[in-house]
Amino acid sequence: MSKLLSLFIGALLCTTVLASELWSDAVTFDGSPITSTPITLLTTDQIFYSSALADGDPRSLELTATDTADSTKVAELFYDDSQTAVEGTASWNYEAPAYDDFSKSDVYELKETIVTSEGTEVLTRNVKILPEPACFVLFAILGGLLIARRKGALMLLVLTVASVGAFADVTVTSVTAQQAWPFKRSVVINYTLESNTQGATVFSVDFYGTFDDGETIFNLKDRGTLEKEGASGVLFEAGTHKVIWTPSSDLTLKSSNLKIKVSAADITSEATYLVVDLSGGTGASSYPVSYLSSVPEGGWGNEYKTTKLVLRLVQPGTFTMGSPSDEIGRDTSASGELQHQVTLTKPYYIGIFEMTQGQYERIMGKNPADIVIAQDHSVNEVSYDMIRGTNQGQNWPADNNVDSDSFIGVLRNKTGLVFDLPTEAQWEYACRAETTTALNSGKDLTNATVCPNMAEVGRYTHNTTDGKGNYFVAPGQYLVNNWGIYDMHGNLAELCLDYYAGYSADSQTDPKGPSTGTLRVQRGGDWEDIASECRSARRVGIDSNYHHQTFGFRVVVEQ
Repeated sequence: MSKLLSLFIGALLCTTVLASELWSDAVTFDGSPITSTPITLLTTDQIFYSSALADGDPRSLELTATDTADSTKVAELFYDDSQTAVEGTASWNYEAPAYDDFSKSDVYELKETIVTSEGTEVLTRNVKILPEPACFVLFAILGGLLIARRKGALMLLVLTVASVGAFADVTVTSVTAQQAWPFKRSVVINYTLESNTQGATVFSVDFYGTFDDGETIFNLKDRGTLEKEGASGVLFEAGTHKVIWTPSSDLTLKSSNLKIKVSAADITSEATYLVVDLSGGTGASSYPVSYLSSVPEGGWGNEYKTTKLVLRLVQPGTFTMGSPSDEIGRDTSASGELQHQVTLTKPYYIGIFEMTQGQYERIMGKNPADIVIAQDHSVNEVSYDMIRGTNQGQNWPADNNVDSDSFIGVLRNKTGLVFDLPTEAQWEYACRAETTTALNSGKDLTNATVCPNMAEVGRYTHNTTDGKGNYFVAPGQYLVNNWGIYDMHGNLAELCLDYYAGYSADSQTDPKGPSTGTLRVQRGGDWEDIASECRSARRVGIDSNYHHQTFGFRVVVEQ
């Protein structure tokens, strides 16, 4: 026990090195390429080495280090003539007088001479000294390895990690993995995604493993569970990420026998849902953002209406904005709903639900709703000014700036994403979801006032006794449109970015509305409206500072 304790203390004092191996790192003598494990040294006196040989092949190993600047041999590191040994530690007493003046920026060449029954091979690799603080991150690896040497103890996974950047627009770097501490079977995998693609890009990430004994490569999720960011369906942006893998009980684990591979691919077009975690509330310095490729198992539960915010990807396209002249309830003014072709060239995410009271309160620290029913109910009594601000937030469409203390300003600051209200064109395009009828269910109205088709898609004044709640209701209880978006008919009238004015018959591309005006657009109708006032094409103008019990909103993020 005392020896074990001493070894652990040695690890605590940073006498370790992290080795990152590539998939091809295996020493063979059958004519295949000989490759070498890259080693990074701490400013300490221990090197951990790992060299994979064909099973049963005897060898001897010698390690030497040479300063690449002046070709001076600085250390006779290690000699091992054991049978098929693949791991160990080698002392580098860099404090000896002969080379105690090395620089932390020096790069050394580590030469590995291996003699086997088939002949002699010499492998070289570059070695760079790490700054001292790195040892505090890495000491647990060696500590766990030494403890695992106890007979009968749970063996630490010494994970040799592959950084795979086989895609033109994404590179996987800084891959590390180690057993969770202390004495847990699970493995923490950290990695960084780097992309040269401009704008928001989303990647799928896969995690694979293989054993040195030649076992077939397997997906980690098939031999255990992936947790945290590695949950099923989660997609990733560029940046640093972490997953936790818990191997299945039938997986036999031994020291230094497992390699991990992390691979990534750009699937921005498949990142169907953007999810913002608001659970930290107003005290959070940031709100984590993740992506999903599909609706989670069990659907959009209450958390997605209170502690999380979910938006759905809408792909670019062309549609006819406005209503035909024979549509029931159509605005009869000359240009109020004049049909015209609109093309949206950029993908964007839009909230699948109206913003709720719980979400608003977690972002702003207060609930403006005059009817506080529940956290999962839509938030009302909001105005354009409250959402974007009364200073910079008034400048649309000259620019898209907002006041930093406005709802959108706080959301932008804590996510790094450019949230906003939808333009009027974005709103109608998402509402219609490829339909051309009065309602996004593919049905027209049967009556301007009371209509069973309207009762299917949203709360309006003639279905307030349908058992779904009083007044406006928790979103998501009525028929969803083709793109998975709820309640764009009725419930609460939703604010848009644009100034209100009549339409032109001319085709438009990415319209932003008039350059000036006095009123802002509001769409969708509300729970006090009759059926015709909740149509896909219906629009009204509202003062930017006006708030009411029937006013709500949803947000977008442009890619």
